[in-house]
Formats: sequence, structure tokens, C-alpha cells
Amino acid sequence: MFKRLMRSSALQKALGWIVAAYMSLVKHTTRWSVEHADIAAPIIEGGQGFIALTWHSRFMMLYASWKKDPARVNVLISQSRDGAIVTQTADSLGLTTIRGSAKKAGSDKAKGGAKASRDIIGALEDGGVILITPDGPRGPRQRLPDGPLRLARLSGAPILPCTCATKWRIQFKSWDKFCLPLPFGKGKIIWGTPVYIDEAATDTDIARQRYIIETEMNMFLAKADKAMGHDIVEPVIIEPANV
Repeated sequence: MFKRLMRSSALQKALGWIVAAYMSLVKHTTRWSVEHADIAAPIIEGGQGFIALTWHSRFMMLYASWKKDPARVNVLISQSRDGAIVTQTADSLGLTTIRGSAKKAGSDKAKGGAKASRDIIGALEDGGVILITPDGPRGPRQRLPDGPLRLARLSGAPILPCTCATKWRIQFKSWDKFCLPLPFGKGKIIWGTPVYIDEAATDTDIARQRYIIETEMNMFLAKADKAMGHDIVEPVIIEPANV
């Protein structure tokens, strides 16, 4: 019964509108402090396409990261059932959606077929922004797959990480330790270092850059949480594969 109800397009649209309105409320009622805005500004305001990354647990805060929304923002959304509500949320915020995934290892194509890959590359080449929660929709928590880096290699667009935290929040006991930000409090946004992936980068080069980006994102997430008075959320420990 519940699953059938959640497949209702009318309900999905209503829930999407509610989530979008709530995200806007949090954005405009939170007193945000921003670190490294001077590093991110040339990318955001430069008119070039870029890939913005944030962990899945903080995606409801990412909308607050820009004082003015960049033009042509595209949200990469998984093809899971939950993605339909996120799609409606993005639509309500005036964002474009691309259904697929950037997580397929060993490939420059997004999961979901060639069309999703073409849409992503086309949007980047047109100066658009691709928003990705790289550890979603099911984890592992705070681990970065190769997909976004392969998209950056293929498109020439930079990767721009972003981490967020709010003083008042509800943290769920989900796989990602999802944080529901509450309005009328303090918040912290930390922009990461822009990263370009050379078109000649090897798999070894990508693995090295992936580790650097992932480490910085988790370091800044811990810093933001600590500044807001919260315990640090650690990434999932991945056991080495047996050889």
C-alpha cells in the first residue's frame, strides 16, 4: 500500500514541493559562515561548467552554498525509486535533473545509459553545473568513486567539492548519517580545492586524485561539524579486497 502510494506522481510532486520549500527556508534563515569562498568564486562566477560534489548526508544544505544560483544547474539523480521525489524537489527549485549515476568503475559513462552521459557532458560544455552526491544513493558513506573524476577527465570541467553543517539539526541513524538541517540557526560552508583531471590521466592518476579529494572532503566535513558543536562523522571503513 505504502509503496503504491509513493509511486503516485501527485504525491511525489507535493513532497518535492515541500522539501524544496524547506530547503529554501533553511537557506534564508540560517546565518552562514563560508570558508574558501575566494577559491570557489572564480569557478562559480567564471561561466564555465563544473562538477560540484557534496556527501549524500548534506545534500539538503547544498542549495544554500550559493548566494545567487549559478545558471543552468543540473542535479544528477539516481534511477532509484527515491530519485523521483528528489527530481520533483529539483524541479521546484528551478533546477534541471539528469537521471543516472556517475559511479560505474572503469567507465567514462554514467550509469543509466549513453543518454545520461551525453546530457552530463553537454551540460558541462554549455557552462552548466552538475551537482553530484558521489556516495549516494546507498553508500559506502563518505567514499568517493571514480565516476565524477572520469566525467571531469572526459569533459575538461573542474571538480569543486563543498561541505556543509548546521548548528541545529536532526541526525538520522541511516547508512549516511543523514542530517536534516533546522532553520533559524548558524551554519558553516567550506569549499574545497578545485581539481582538474587531465585528459591523459591514467587510472593510477585518477585513483591518486580520488584519494586527495575524498580526504579533503572528509577533513572539511569534520571541521564544519566540529565548528557547529557536533561529533565527527567518520567515513565507512572499507576492507581491502582479498588477493
